[in-house]
Formats: sequence, structure tokens, C-alpha cells
Amino acid sequence: MLKTRTPKRTRRSAGKAAWRIAVALAALCLLAVACTATDDADDTTAVDTETESTDRATPVTASSSSRADEQMDEADDEEEMSDESSSGLSSSGSRTETESAESAESEHEPFQPTQRRRTEPDNFVDYGINPFVDTADDPFSTFALDVDTASYTIARNFLDGGQLPPFEAVRVEEFVNYFDGGYRAEIDEFAISVDAAPSPFADSGDLLLRVGVQAPHVVSDAIRPDSIILVLDSSGSMNEETGTQADRTRRIDLVHDAVDLLLGGLEPDTRVGVVAYESSARTVARPAALGRNYDDLFRRIQTEVQPGGSTNVAAGLSTGYRMADSEAAAGRNVLVLLFSDGVANVGATETDRILRQLGERSDIGLSTIGVGLGPFNDELMEQLANRADGSYHYIDDEDEAWRLLGGDVTSFVSVAARDAKVQVIFNPDTVAAYRLIGFENRDVADRDFRNNAVDAGEVAISQSATALYELTLVDPDSRSRRSNETLAKVTLRYERPASEAITEVSATIREQNPHRSFEDADRHFRLAAVAAEFAEVLRESWFADDPSMRTLRREADMVARDFRGDPDVAELARLIAAVQRLR
Repeated sequence: MLKTRTPKRTRRSAGKAAWRIAVALAALCLLAVACTATDDADDTTAVDTETESTDRATPVTASSSSRADEQMDEADDEEEMSDESSSGLSSSGSRTETESAESAESEHEPFQPTQRRRTEPDNFVDYGINPFVDTADDPFSTFALDVDTASYTIARNFLDGGQLPPFEAVRVEEFVNYFDGGYRAEIDEFAISVDAAPSPFADSGDLLLRVGVQAPHVVSDAIRPDSIILVLDSSGSMNEETGTQADRTRRIDLVHDAVDLLLGGLEPDTRVGVVAYESSARTVARPAALGRNYDDLFRRIQTEVQPGGSTNVAAGLSTGYRMADSEAAAGRNVLVLLFSDGVANVGATETDRILRQLGERSDIGLSTIGVGLGPFNDELMEQLANRADGSYHYIDDEDEAWRLLGGDVTSFVSVAARDAKVQVIFNPDTVAAYRLIGFENRDVADRDFRNNAVDAGEVAISQSATALYELTLVDPDSRSRRSNETLAKVTLRYERPASEAITEVSATIREQNPHRSFEDADRHFRLAAVAAEFAEVLRESWFADDPSMRTLRREADMVARDFRGDPDVAELARLIAAVQRLR
């Protein structure tokens, strides 16, 4: 669960807070006057209601008991600080089980925007917004790695249609990870990049910290699927169109195009099976080596997978998993790919129930590719991939299908790391408070960082992932004598797929490492900051304090100039300009 802490300093949203407090005080004064004309019970009810409303608008909750005395090792060396304090805080250490349970992360209600945009007939889930955490109380931040990109594409689809996306549709990490991090890859090992700089979107004196993870292009024990099972939605809703007004196409035609790209990029010896579903599921093609069967297989898909009937996602996945199970029983590595709008209206229709029907299958991966909006079930598609060892993406036109599946798709379907987790240990001598921007539904308990039974994220060959933190630094004049210059230590822990060996890679950033200004930072750093702030604006984050979006618009245009010739970055700047007009 997410941790509940109160930051020990005034946020950049103080202007907003002051305005709201003034309104609340004025309201209370009016209530005080009114109390002379009403009974005490009515007054009490009115005041309680106002107080409850004010409390819900606050993005952080009360601080838990301090763990400051346990957070760092007594040695001055920063490497010992990270390793030894980890064993003392993320597990029970010398504390009793009762003390450990009492200090575990408590639930809290994440900050949510007070206004809601209409989401029907689409289905999205709001996971809230991470608050600031007081480093003296809890220096650990742990999360599962996420390489999904669907949220950005879905938001773009809404904006191209002239609408602001629903708050629930926006997941910051998927906006950031839509763009390449620009990290240097190593041979056969994951690389960690940690850098920081002041940000125009943060308080003066605060830092934006970027944690980058880059998968290698060549992995000795990566797993490339021997068999791929395609589960294709052929229900009536797949006859509806998707895309912008200038480029509309039927959902089923877009699926056909995406499958054509996928098949064209696979190795000839890859075995491919196809299941289609509507009210019920049927086998279109049993698994066989692609090779010479490519043309015949694709013709059968085009002919037999056509829209009609209701939507029984559970039946489609169950049939696909039975086919995958027979392949896995023969000793093959299997990946199931679901193409759907996720709208389940027959059979099991809830995400948890569908997952229970499928069961836990660590030997079979599941990735999801969403198509279409209105209706679209983002929750189902995202949770299926998150909880079944896969990734989630969304395509809204042929260009996006090509971006995802065009060329060599080996890096898309292969697995370079399983159960990838990141733990950042902040130094309370230098960092007063921190906030993880995004990853709200990928939180991992600190004590479970080295628990191999806890599921985390999967990463494919060549993929990269980025996480951003906002840091408030400790005033140098108030630091202790034994203070060192370390800001944070970052550790990536993952399982190598073929050998199942557990690997950890770490990197440390010191106080003198950050860039002096945002302009001096790497262009990929600035791109990530712009993408994250864009998502913060769209989800009405308490921490997005740029009401006119002038700063965001300016920085987006500057980044687009730095990436001249990159259509994705130019598109980001265009979308930010569109949102500025719509708000």
C-alpha cells in the first residue's frame, strides 16, 4: 500500500491552499452568524460537512510514527548506509513481529480531483495521486517496474477528438514511458541511470530526480516465445470505428493490420495459434510454425474473424489459455496476446473473476493491446496485463500499430526480466521529503523488495522505463555533523528468465551530481519532465501549479526543437497546445 506521510514544508500549491482556506474561513464565519438563528444540531452538521470537504481536498494525510532512528547505518560510507539500513527497515530486523506489523505501511485515501469528467461508456479506474513522504519517517520507496504505454495513446485519442480525457484514464508513468529514455544499453545486463536537476514545474530549490532502467539489446538468457496464441475480439462492437475524424477505420480492420505487422516480424519457426470470441469462443487456427503458413493464416483471420454477437472475454481467454497450456506442456515458452476493446458483457465480466478463472500461470505470459473507445474497458485490459506477467498497450490507428509492432517484434514479445522491482533509499540528511510521480497502482511494500514470491513487472529486450521523483532538500545549515553528500541509492532487482537467477544492480547519486539548471539537463530528462507535467495537468493533480500552462507550453516547444525531426515529440507539443485551448 502507499505510505501516508505529511511533508514538513509548504508546497507550491500554497496559493491554492490559501485560497481554499480563506473560502473555508468565510464560510465558517457565515455559519457562526447563522447559528444564532438555527439550533445547535444544525450548526454542528453544517460545520462537520464543511470540515470533511476541506479534509478531502488535502493531498496528504497524517504522519505515522517516526522511524528516523532506524533509517541509516551508523557507518559514514553511503554504500553501507543503503545496504545495511535496507535489511533493518524493509524486513523485521531486530524488531518483534508486532512492532513490524504496527510500522507497516497503512492505507490512505490518495488525493483525487474534486471534479469528474464523464467516462461512460468507457471504464477507467482512478488510483489517486501519490503524496509527499517525510524522509525522516520513511526513506524507502519501492515499486514494480512498468513499461505500459496505453494511457498516453488513449489520452491522445480523446484530445484528437476535441475532448479532455477522463482523469482516471491518465497514468503518469505511461506518458513518460511512451518516449524513449535515451539511456545507453549494456551487454547482457540492465543499466541504471540516475540524474537530477531543478525543474520549472517544482518549487524553487526542489529537485526532479530521474531513475532510468534500460534493458540490454542482447540477453544471454532471455526468453523468446516458441508459441504465440492470438486471442482476437470479434464481437459486434469491433465493427465500430476508431481513430480521428480524418483517419477513421473499423476496429476489426485495425486489429487485422496489427496482426499482419506482428506476423511479418516473427521468426518463421514461431508457432502461432488463433482464437476468436464473441458470445462464445472458437478456434480459428491451431498452433503451427508460421513459415509457409503465413499467407494462409492471415487470409483465414481476415475471413473468419469478423464482428458479430456479444462479448465473452472470459471464454476467449479460457480457450486461448487451454491452447497455450498444451504448448507449454510440450516444453515451449508461450505468450498469449489479447486484442480487444475489453468490453465484457457475457460470461464473467469482472476483472477479478476472469483472472480467477484463468488461474496463476507463471509459465504463460499475457499481454494486451486495446483498440477503440466508446465503449472501452481500460481497467480490464490494464489489470489483465499487470497481473498476468505482460504489458499493456493501445492502438488507435495504423501509425500506432506500426510504432508498436512494425519491424523486429522480437523485442516486444521476448522477456529480458521477470518480477522487476525498484527500491530507492533516500538519505534523510540531505532529502527532507520526496514524491514518486505516478506508479500509484504499482506500489510494492518495502519489506517485499527481496521477497521473490511477490509479483512485479516484466521487461522485454531493449525496453526502457523511467520513474520521476520530486525532492525537497534539507537546509544545509540544519544538517547533522555526520551528514554525507548522498541523495539516494537506487537498486533494481529482477529475475533472469531462463536461468531464474536473481540479480541486483545499484546506482548512487550524490548532492554534487545534479545539473545546475533545467536547461543544462539532458534533453531526454527534459522530455520526461514535460510528459510527466502534461499528465499531472490532465489529471488535475494538486501538484500541477501552472493554471495557464504557459510554462509547460514553453518547455514543450523547446524540447520539440531539441528533438527536431522526431514526430512523437512534435506531437506531444501539439497535444499540450490543444489542451491549453480546451481548458
